[in-house]
Amino acid sequence: MLRKHTLSWIALMALLATLLAACGGGQPSTGGTGGGSGGTGDQQQTVTIRWRTRPGDAAEQRVYEELNALVNEKLKDKGITAVYDPAPNQGYFEKLKTELAAGNAPDIFWIGGVELADFVNTGQILDLKPLIDADSSFQLSNFYPNVIAQLTRDGKIYGLPRDISTMVVYYNEDLFKAAGLKTPKELAAEGNWNWNTMLEAARKLTDPANQQYGLGFGNWWGPAWGYFINAAGGSPFTPDRRGCALNTPESIEGAKMVRLLYDEKLLPAGDADGEALFNAGKVAMYFNGRWFTPGVRTNAKFNWDVAVMPEGKVKSTWLFWGPYLVNAKTANTQAAWEVLKVLTSAEATAKVAALGTNIPPRSDKAAVDAFLASTPPANNQAFLDGIPYAALEAPVWDGSWADFSGIVQSLWDQMIAGQLTPEQFGQQACEQTASTFK
Repeated sequence: MLRKHTLSWIALMALLATLLAACGGGQPSTGGTGGGSGGTGDQQQTVTIRWRTRPGDAAEQRVYEELNALVNEKLKDKGITAVYDPAPNQGYFEKLKTELAAGNAPDIFWIGGVELADFVNTGQILDLKPLIDADSSFQLSNFYPNVIAQLTRDGKIYGLPRDISTMVVYYNEDLFKAAGLKTPKELAAEGNWNWNTMLEAARKLTDPANQQYGLGFGNWWGPAWGYFINAAGGSPFTPDRRGCALNTPESIEGAKMVRLLYDEKLLPAGDADGEALFNAGKVAMYFNGRWFTPGVRTNAKFNWDVAVMPEGKVKSTWLFWGPYLVNAKTANTQAAWEVLKVLTSAEATAKVAALGTNIPPRSDKAAVDAFLASTPPANNQAFLDGIPYAALEAPVWDGSWADFSGIVQSLWDQMIAGQLTPEQFGQQACEQTASTFK
Protein backbone atom coordinates (compact mmCIF):
# COMPACT_ATOMS: atom_id res chain seq x y z
CA MET A 1 0.00 0.00 0.00
CA LEU A 2 2.77 2.36 0.96
CA ARG A 3 4.49 1.83 -2.41
CA LYS A 4 1.16 2.32 -4.25
CA HIS A 5 0.50 5.67 -2.45
CA THR A 6 4.09 6.82 -3.12
CA LEU A 7 3.77 6.16 -6.86
CA SER A 8 0.45 8.03 -6.99
CA TRP A 9 1.99 11.05 -5.26
CA ILE A 10 4.89 11.08 -7.72
CA ALA A 11 2.49 10.86 -10.66
CA LEU A 12 0.45 13.78 -9.27
CA MET A 13 3.55 15.98 -8.86
CA ALA A 14 4.67 15.16 -12.41
CA LEU A 15 1.25 16.19 -13.74
CA LEU A 16 1.36 19.48 -11.84
CA ALA A 17 4.86 20.21 -13.15
CA THR A 18 3.69 19.59 -16.70
CA LEU A 19 0.73 21.94 -16.26
CA LEU A 20 2.92 24.69 -14.77
CA ALA A 21 5.41 24.39 -17.61
CA ALA A 22 2.62 24.65 -20.17
CA CYS A 23 1.31 27.84 -18.53
CA GLY A 24 4.61 29.63 -18.04
CA GLY A 25 7.09 28.18 -20.50
CA GLY A 26 8.45 30.37 -23.29
CA GLN A 27 7.08 33.62 -21.88
CA PRO A 28 9.46 36.47 -21.13
CA SER A 29 9.79 37.59 -17.58
CA THR A 30 8.51 40.94 -16.52
CA GLY A 31 10.89 43.81 -16.04
CA GLY A 32 12.90 46.08 -18.31
CA THR A 33 14.10 49.51 -17.33
CA GLY A 34 10.92 50.82 -18.88
CA GLY A 35 8.81 48.73 -16.53
CA GLY A 36 6.61 45.74 -17.12
CA SER A 37 3.31 44.28 -16.12
CA GLY A 38 2.71 40.77 -15.01
CA GLY A 39 -0.31 38.59 -15.59
CA THR A 40 -2.06 36.38 -13.10
CA GLY A 41 -3.58 32.99 -13.49
CA ASP A 42 -3.52 32.01 -17.14
CA GLN A 43 -2.91 35.57 -18.37
CA GLN A 44 0.25 36.04 -20.44
CA GLN A 45 2.96 38.08 -18.78
CA THR A 46 4.15 41.12 -20.70
CA VAL A 47 7.40 43.03 -20.83
CA THR A 48 7.58 46.71 -21.67
CA ILE A 49 10.61 47.92 -23.60
CA ARG A 50 11.11 51.67 -23.79
CA TRP A 51 13.05 53.06 -26.75
CA ARG A 52 14.10 56.52 -27.79
CA THR A 53 15.17 58.62 -30.75
CA ARG A 54 15.67 62.34 -31.23
CA PRO A 55 13.15 63.42 -33.89
CA GLY A 56 14.06 66.64 -35.65
CA ASP A 57 10.48 67.77 -36.06
CA ALA A 58 6.87 66.67 -35.69
CA ALA A 59 6.91 64.99 -39.10
CA GLU A 60 9.89 62.83 -38.13
CA GLN A 61 8.32 62.00 -34.79
CA ARG A 62 5.24 60.68 -36.56
CA VAL A 63 7.51 58.33 -38.51
CA TYR A 64 8.77 56.75 -35.29
CA GLU A 65 5.34 56.58 -33.75
CA GLU A 66 4.27 54.53 -36.77
CA LEU A 67 7.36 52.36 -36.35
CA ASN A 68 6.44 51.75 -32.72
CA ALA A 69 3.06 50.50 -33.90
CA LEU A 70 4.84 48.11 -36.27
CA VAL A 71 6.97 46.72 -33.43
CA ASN A 72 3.93 46.11 -31.26
CA GLU A 73 2.13 44.39 -34.12
CA LYS A 74 5.11 42.10 -34.75
CA LEU A 75 5.67 41.22 -31.08
CA LYS A 76 2.12 41.07 -29.78
CA ASP A 77 2.25 37.27 -29.55
CA LYS A 78 5.53 37.33 -27.62
CA GLY A 79 4.23 39.31 -24.69
CA ILE A 80 6.43 42.31 -25.48
CA THR A 81 5.16 45.86 -25.63
CA ALA A 82 7.28 48.68 -27.06
CA VAL A 83 6.87 52.26 -25.89
CA TYR A 84 8.37 55.06 -27.95
CA ASP A 85 9.87 57.79 -25.76
CA PRO A 86 11.13 60.66 -27.95
CA ALA A 87 13.40 63.32 -26.53
CA PRO A 88 14.01 66.83 -27.82
CA ASN A 89 17.05 67.88 -29.83
CA GLN A 90 18.23 70.33 -27.24
CA GLY A 91 20.09 68.56 -24.46
CA TYR A 92 19.42 65.08 -25.86
CA PHE A 93 22.76 63.54 -24.92
CA GLU A 94 22.96 65.28 -21.56
CA LYS A 95 19.52 63.92 -20.69
CA LEU A 96 20.50 60.44 -21.80
CA LYS A 97 23.72 60.42 -19.81
CA THR A 98 21.96 61.69 -16.72
CA GLU A 99 19.36 58.95 -16.99
CA LEU A 100 22.02 56.29 -17.53
CA ALA A 101 23.80 57.42 -14.39
CA ALA A 102 20.53 57.38 -12.46
CA GLY A 103 19.54 53.95 -13.76
CA ASN A 104 16.34 55.06 -15.48
CA ALA A 105 17.45 55.38 -19.11
CA PRO A 106 15.41 53.68 -21.86
CA ASP A 107 16.13 50.05 -22.70
CA ILE A 108 17.07 51.01 -26.27
CA PHE A 109 18.16 54.41 -27.49
CA TRP A 110 19.59 56.04 -30.57
CA ILE A 111 22.78 58.05 -30.68
CA GLY A 112 24.86 59.58 -33.46
CA GLY A 113 27.66 57.29 -34.62
CA VAL A 114 30.36 59.72 -33.59
CA GLU A 115 29.11 59.57 -29.99
CA LEU A 116 29.58 55.80 -29.71
CA ALA A 117 32.93 55.73 -27.89
CA ASP A 118 31.73 58.11 -25.19
CA PHE A 119 28.90 55.71 -24.30
CA VAL A 120 30.77 52.41 -24.69
CA ASN A 121 33.78 53.54 -22.69
CA THR A 122 31.58 54.07 -19.63
CA GLY A 123 30.52 50.40 -19.64
CA GLN A 124 26.84 51.24 -19.98
CA ILE A 125 26.19 49.60 -23.35
CA LEU A 126 25.27 45.93 -23.84
CA ASP A 127 27.50 43.76 -26.04
CA LEU A 128 25.12 42.25 -28.61
CA LYS A 129 27.47 39.63 -30.02
CA PRO A 130 26.25 36.77 -27.78
CA LEU A 131 22.65 37.52 -28.79
CA ILE A 132 23.62 37.75 -32.47
CA ASP A 133 25.58 34.49 -32.35
CA ALA A 134 22.69 32.67 -30.67
CA ASP A 135 20.01 33.86 -33.12
CA SER A 136 19.98 31.97 -36.42
CA SER A 137 17.13 34.17 -37.68
CA PHE A 138 19.38 37.22 -37.71
CA GLN A 139 21.96 37.93 -40.43
CA LEU A 140 24.50 40.61 -39.60
CA SER A 141 25.73 40.49 -43.21
CA ASN A 142 22.56 42.28 -44.32
CA PHE A 143 24.00 45.54 -42.93
CA TYR A 144 26.65 47.69 -44.59
CA PRO A 145 29.96 46.23 -43.33
CA ASN A 146 31.73 49.59 -42.98
CA VAL A 147 29.11 50.74 -40.49
CA ILE A 148 29.17 47.45 -38.57
CA ALA A 149 32.95 47.78 -38.35
CA GLN A 150 32.47 51.08 -36.52
CA LEU A 151 30.19 49.32 -34.02
CA THR A 152 32.72 46.57 -33.36
CA ARG A 153 35.39 46.94 -30.71
CA ASP A 154 37.61 44.20 -29.26
CA GLY A 155 35.34 41.51 -30.69
CA LYS A 156 32.20 43.01 -29.19
CA ILE A 157 29.32 44.57 -31.13
CA TYR A 158 27.75 47.60 -29.53
CA GLY A 159 24.41 48.20 -31.23
CA LEU A 160 22.88 47.99 -34.68
CA PRO A 161 22.54 50.86 -37.17
CA ARG A 162 19.19 52.56 -37.38
CA ASP A 163 20.01 54.39 -40.57
CA ILE A 164 22.58 55.94 -42.79
CA SER A 165 22.44 59.25 -44.62
CA THR A 166 24.76 61.14 -46.84
CA MET A 167 24.60 64.92 -46.85
CA VAL A 168 23.16 66.52 -49.99
CA VAL A 169 22.10 69.93 -51.25
CA TYR A 170 18.40 70.66 -51.01
CA TYR A 171 17.55 73.36 -53.51
CA ASN A 172 14.58 75.57 -54.38
CA GLU A 173 14.03 74.84 -58.06
CA ASP A 174 11.67 77.77 -58.50
CA LEU A 175 14.32 80.28 -57.35
CA PHE A 176 16.89 78.80 -59.75
CA LYS A 177 14.47 78.93 -62.67
CA ALA A 178 13.37 82.48 -61.85
CA ALA A 179 17.04 83.56 -61.90
CA GLY A 180 17.71 81.70 -65.15
CA LEU A 181 20.30 79.46 -63.49
CA LYS A 182 21.08 75.80 -63.96
CA THR A 183 20.18 73.78 -60.89
CA PRO A 184 22.78 71.89 -58.84
CA LYS A 185 21.40 68.66 -60.27
CA GLU A 186 21.90 69.91 -63.82
CA LEU A 187 25.39 71.17 -63.05
CA ALA A 188 26.27 67.84 -61.41
CA ALA A 189 25.08 65.98 -64.51
CA GLU A 190 27.47 68.14 -66.55
CA GLY A 191 30.35 67.48 -64.15
CA ASN A 192 30.40 71.16 -63.27
CA TRP A 193 29.01 71.23 -59.74
CA ASN A 194 31.78 72.58 -57.54
CA TRP A 195 32.62 75.39 -55.12
CA ASN A 196 33.01 77.91 -57.96
CA THR A 197 29.58 77.23 -59.45
CA MET A 198 28.11 77.06 -55.97
CA LEU A 199 29.51 80.50 -55.17
CA GLU A 200 28.28 81.91 -58.48
CA ALA A 201 24.75 80.64 -57.84
CA ALA A 202 24.74 81.75 -54.20
CA ARG A 203 25.77 85.28 -55.13
CA LYS A 204 23.04 85.59 -57.79
CA LEU A 205 20.39 84.12 -55.53
CA THR A 206 21.14 86.29 -52.50
CA ASP A 207 18.78 89.26 -52.22
CA PRO A 208 19.30 91.19 -48.97
CA ALA A 209 16.33 93.47 -49.67
CA ASN A 210 14.02 90.44 -49.54
CA GLN A 211 15.98 88.66 -46.82
CA GLN A 212 16.76 85.90 -49.31
CA TYR A 213 19.98 83.91 -49.11
CA GLY A 214 21.72 81.81 -51.70
CA LEU A 215 23.02 79.23 -49.25
CA GLY A 216 22.37 77.82 -45.82
CA PHE A 217 23.58 75.05 -43.51
CA GLY A 218 23.49 74.29 -39.85
CA ASN A 219 26.39 75.68 -37.86
CA TRP A 220 27.55 72.32 -36.50
CA TRP A 221 30.39 69.98 -37.31
CA GLY A 222 28.69 68.07 -40.16
CA PRO A 223 27.78 70.66 -42.78
CA ALA A 224 30.07 73.38 -41.40
CA TRP A 225 33.66 72.63 -40.39
CA GLY A 226 33.42 68.91 -41.15
CA TYR A 227 32.34 69.13 -44.78
CA PHE A 228 34.31 72.19 -45.85
CA ILE A 229 37.57 70.98 -44.29
CA ASN A 230 37.21 67.50 -45.79
CA ALA A 231 36.26 68.87 -49.23
CA ALA A 232 39.35 71.12 -49.16
CA GLY A 233 41.48 68.00 -48.73
CA GLY A 234 41.95 68.37 -44.98
CA SER A 235 40.54 66.52 -41.99
CA PRO A 236 39.62 67.26 -38.38
CA PHE A 237 41.85 64.36 -37.29
CA THR A 238 45.22 62.85 -38.03
CA PRO A 239 44.99 59.56 -39.97
CA ASP A 240 45.18 57.49 -36.77
CA ARG A 241 42.46 59.71 -35.20
CA ARG A 242 44.68 60.29 -32.18
CA GLY A 243 45.34 63.94 -32.86
CA CYS A 244 44.01 67.16 -34.38
CA ALA A 245 44.68 68.08 -38.02
CA LEU A 246 42.74 71.33 -38.24
CA ASN A 247 46.00 73.30 -38.54
CA THR A 248 47.07 71.81 -41.89
CA PRO A 249 47.05 74.07 -44.99
CA GLU A 250 44.21 72.04 -46.49
CA SER A 251 42.03 72.34 -43.38
CA ILE A 252 42.68 76.07 -43.19
CA GLU A 253 41.59 76.41 -46.84
CA GLY A 254 38.26 74.86 -45.89
CA ALA A 255 37.85 77.34 -43.06
CA LYS A 256 38.69 80.21 -45.41
CA MET A 257 35.90 79.16 -47.75
CA VAL A 258 33.31 79.33 -44.99
CA ARG A 259 34.65 82.63 -43.74
CA LEU A 260 34.13 83.98 -47.28
CA LEU A 261 30.50 82.86 -47.28
CA TYR A 262 29.85 84.70 -44.03
CA ASP A 263 31.82 87.78 -45.07
CA GLU A 264 29.73 88.08 -48.24
CA LYS A 265 26.54 87.42 -46.24
CA LEU A 266 25.50 84.65 -48.62
CA LEU A 267 23.89 82.68 -45.80
CA PRO A 268 21.94 83.55 -42.65
CA ALA A 269 24.06 84.29 -39.60
CA GLY A 270 24.25 81.28 -37.31
CA ASP A 271 21.83 78.46 -38.05
CA ALA A 272 18.85 79.09 -35.83
CA ASP A 273 16.41 79.71 -38.68
CA GLY A 274 18.18 78.12 -41.63
CA GLU A 275 15.84 75.16 -42.03
CA ALA A 276 12.75 77.29 -41.51
CA LEU A 277 14.04 79.86 -44.00
CA PHE A 278 14.56 77.16 -46.63
CA ASN A 279 11.05 75.86 -46.10
CA ALA A 280 9.76 79.43 -46.34
CA GLY A 281 11.44 79.84 -49.73
CA LYS A 282 14.08 82.26 -48.44
CA VAL A 283 17.17 80.03 -48.86
CA ALA A 284 18.01 78.70 -52.34
CA MET A 285 20.37 75.87 -51.31
CA TYR A 286 20.56 74.09 -47.98
CA PHE A 287 23.03 71.39 -46.91
CA ASN A 288 21.44 68.66 -44.86
CA GLY A 289 20.88 64.92 -44.48
CA ARG A 290 17.92 62.75 -45.32
CA TRP A 291 16.27 63.51 -41.99
CA PHE A 292 15.36 66.94 -43.39
CA THR A 293 13.09 65.46 -46.08
CA PRO A 294 9.87 64.91 -44.08
CA GLY A 295 9.86 68.52 -42.92
CA VAL A 296 10.42 69.83 -46.46
CA ARG A 297 7.66 67.62 -47.82
CA THR A 298 5.30 69.00 -45.23
CA ASN A 299 6.25 72.66 -45.27
CA ALA A 300 7.72 73.66 -48.64
CA LYS A 301 5.24 75.31 -51.02
CA PHE A 302 7.60 75.35 -54.00
CA ASN A 303 9.28 72.89 -56.34
CA TRP A 304 12.43 71.41 -54.85
CA ASP A 305 14.91 68.59 -55.31
CA VAL A 306 18.34 67.46 -54.09
CA ALA A 307 21.81 67.07 -55.61
CA VAL A 308 25.16 65.73 -54.44
CA MET A 309 27.37 68.10 -52.45
CA PRO A 310 29.47 70.52 -54.54
CA GLU A 311 33.03 69.36 -55.19
CA GLY A 312 35.85 71.25 -53.53
CA LYS A 313 39.45 70.23 -53.99
CA VAL A 314 38.10 66.70 -53.67
CA LYS A 315 34.65 65.13 -53.77
CA SER A 316 33.33 64.91 -50.27
CA THR A 317 30.25 64.43 -48.19
CA TRP A 318 29.52 62.76 -44.88
CA LEU A 319 28.09 59.32 -44.36
CA PHE A 320 26.10 59.89 -41.20
CA TRP A 321 24.81 56.89 -39.35
CA GLY A 322 23.26 56.35 -36.01
CA PRO A 323 22.95 53.13 -34.03
CA TYR A 324 20.41 51.87 -31.59
CA LEU A 325 22.22 50.84 -28.41
CA VAL A 326 20.87 48.56 -25.70
CA ASN A 327 21.16 49.74 -22.14
CA ALA A 328 23.42 47.34 -20.21
CA LYS A 329 21.02 47.68 -17.27
CA THR A 330 17.96 46.57 -19.19
CA ALA A 331 16.05 44.07 -17.08
CA ASN A 332 15.25 41.84 -20.03
CA THR A 333 17.95 41.52 -22.67
CA GLN A 334 16.06 38.98 -24.77
CA ALA A 335 12.97 41.19 -25.02
CA ALA A 336 15.14 44.20 -25.88
CA TRP A 337 16.84 42.11 -28.58
CA GLU A 338 13.48 41.16 -30.07
CA VAL A 339 12.46 44.83 -30.24
CA LEU A 340 15.83 45.80 -31.70
CA LYS A 341 15.51 43.17 -34.43
CA VAL A 342 12.18 44.61 -35.54
CA LEU A 343 13.44 48.20 -35.39
CA THR A 344 16.33 47.29 -37.70
CA SER A 345 14.50 44.81 -39.93
CA ALA A 346 14.22 45.28 -43.68
CA GLU A 347 10.51 45.93 -43.28
CA ALA A 348 10.98 48.59 -40.60
CA THR A 349 13.88 50.37 -42.29
CA ALA A 350 12.03 50.30 -45.61
CA LYS A 351 9.02 51.79 -43.86
CA VAL A 352 11.14 54.58 -42.44
CA ALA A 353 12.67 55.14 -45.87
CA ALA A 354 9.24 55.27 -47.47
CA LEU A 355 8.15 57.87 -44.96
CA GLY A 356 11.20 59.89 -45.84
CA THR A 357 13.37 60.11 -42.75
CA ASN A 358 16.44 58.04 -43.54
CA ILE A 359 18.21 55.66 -45.87
CA PRO A 360 18.05 52.00 -44.81
CA PRO A 361 21.28 50.81 -43.16
CA ARG A 362 20.90 47.50 -44.98
CA SER A 363 21.73 46.41 -48.49
CA ASP A 364 18.52 44.39 -48.89
CA LYS A 365 17.12 45.13 -52.34
CA ALA A 366 13.61 45.57 -51.01
CA ALA A 367 14.75 48.25 -48.57
CA VAL A 368 16.86 50.08 -51.17
CA ASP A 369 14.08 49.97 -53.76
CA ALA A 370 11.63 51.37 -51.22
CA PHE A 371 14.00 54.24 -50.55
CA LEU A 372 14.47 55.10 -54.23
CA ALA A 373 10.71 55.03 -54.75
CA SER A 374 10.14 57.37 -51.82
CA THR A 375 9.56 60.71 -53.52
CA PRO A 376 9.82 63.68 -53.35
CA PRO A 377 12.66 64.43 -53.82
CA ALA A 378 12.82 63.10 -57.35
CA ASN A 379 16.59 62.65 -57.27
CA ASN A 380 16.90 60.16 -54.40
CA GLN A 381 19.83 58.66 -56.25
CA ALA A 382 21.91 61.65 -55.08
CA PHE A 383 21.87 60.27 -51.54
CA LEU A 384 23.33 56.98 -52.78
CA ASP A 385 25.83 58.48 -55.22
CA GLY A 386 27.85 60.04 -52.40
CA ILE A 387 28.30 56.81 -50.41
CA PRO A 388 31.47 55.57 -52.20
CA TYR A 389 33.49 58.71 -51.42
CA ALA A 390 31.82 59.90 -48.22
CA ALA A 391 33.79 60.35 -45.02
CA LEU A 392 32.30 57.93 -42.51
CA GLU A 393 31.19 59.44 -39.25
CA ALA A 394 33.32 57.56 -36.74
CA PRO A 395 33.79 57.40 -32.97
CA VAL A 396 36.94 58.71 -31.34
CA TRP A 397 38.02 55.68 -29.32
CA ASP A 398 41.26 57.25 -28.09
CA GLY A 399 39.83 60.56 -26.98
CA SER A 400 36.68 62.43 -26.17
CA TRP A 401 34.58 63.47 -29.16
CA ALA A 402 32.39 65.65 -26.94
CA ASP A 403 35.36 67.57 -25.55
CA PHE A 404 37.06 67.82 -28.95
CA SER A 405 33.98 69.00 -30.83
CA GLY A 406 32.98 71.41 -28.07
CA ILE A 407 36.34 73.20 -28.16
CA VAL A 408 36.46 73.24 -31.96
CA GLN A 409 32.91 74.54 -32.29
CA SER A 410 33.61 77.37 -29.86
CA LEU A 411 36.68 78.44 -31.85
CA TRP A 412 34.79 77.98 -35.13
CA ASP A 413 32.06 80.33 -33.88
CA GLN A 414 34.73 82.91 -33.14
CA MET A 415 36.21 82.42 -36.60
CA ILE A 416 32.96 82.91 -38.52
CA ALA A 417 32.21 85.93 -36.33
CA GLY A 418 35.46 87.50 -37.48
CA GLN A 419 37.20 87.26 -34.10
CA LEU A 420 39.80 84.74 -35.32
CA THR A 421 41.43 84.26 -38.70
CA PRO A 422 41.15 80.78 -40.28
CA GLU A 423 44.85 80.28 -39.49
CA GLN A 424 44.32 81.23 -35.83
CA PHE A 425 41.33 78.90 -35.71
CA GLY A 426 43.37 75.94 -36.93
CA GLN A 427 46.32 76.65 -34.66
CA GLN A 428 44.27 77.22 -31.52
CA ALA A 429 41.99 74.26 -32.24
CA CYS A 430 44.91 71.83 -32.26
CA GLU A 431 46.57 73.42 -29.24
CA GLN A 432 43.42 73.44 -27.14
CA THR A 433 42.22 69.94 -28.07
CA ALA A 434 45.53 68.18 -27.45
CA SER A 435 44.42 67.11 -23.98
CA THR A 436 41.23 65.49 -25.32
CA PHE A 437 43.25 62.63 -26.84
CA LYS A 438 44.66 59.76 -24.79
